[in-house]
Amino acid sequence: MTCDKYVESVNLVKNKSYSFSHSGNRIHNEDFYIADDLEGIYIITDGMGGYKGGEVASKIAAYSCYEYLIKYRDSRVNADDLIDFIRLKLRDVVKNQSAYRFMGTTLCFLYIQAGHVHLVHVGDSKIIIVGDQIYQSSDHTYAQQLVDHQMLHVDEYRQHPMRHILTRCISANTREKYKADYHKIPLKNGRNFFFLCSDGVMETFTEARIIQLIRDEPDISNIISTLEQNTKKYSKDNSTAIIVEVDFDQTNPSVST
Repeated sequence: MTCDKYVESVNLVKNKSYSFSHSGNRIHNEDFYIADDLEGIYIITDGMGGYKGGEVASKIAAYSCYEYLIKYRDSRVNADDLIDFIRLKLRDVVKNQSAYRFMGTTLCFLYIQAGHVHLVHVGDSKIIIVGDQIYQSSDHTYAQQLVDHQMLHVDEYRQHPMRHILTRCISANTREKYKADYHKIPLKNGRNFFFLCSDGVMETFTEARIIQLIRDEPDISNIISTLEQNTKKYSKDNSTAIIVEVDFDQTNPSVST
């Protein structure tokens, strides 16, 4: 979904977003996304390559996540319960189509609720927030573990052969209990900027470059255009991105916690 002007969301904050998704040099696009400005929900999933049903897993995960968030919109966020809900949806498909038994997907999403943005992240898709403080999600990969244990320099991460080996994902195996990263961050007064992407985008752009683009360019449609043009040209992987601008008014009692 792309919007040329703000949409008054159910939270009475003003959202607008721009997005793209393309296959790169791959035959299939195993990425999937949902960008709903009215509900303030933004989701990206990236099906696991190398296993049958990656594109199936990503779609099921995205739609299941959206269904869960709409159903429990006014409840306290429970990331573990949400992930279990998605696993069960995947499991239902595997019961009837055993060829998909190894399918899995990453998941990253954010949604706006009561003056806050809620973030959930599993895998190597990316969430970046540019506001009063900078937030960057940390990849769940073997290469990132090497960085965390100071066995690999952060500058070497993107070229490392284990960068695509996931340590966490969402699969149909309900016995796997990988935890999701969850954060609740207050919206700042005025303009807030959120960025989500699959790992294909990160083949072309560093986190620092994306942050600089958001800081330097006031029109988010130009940012997404720059990202799309470059990923189409240089990225070999599926690439999906959503950029969101939220205009928040702290003086509005309807969106206070």
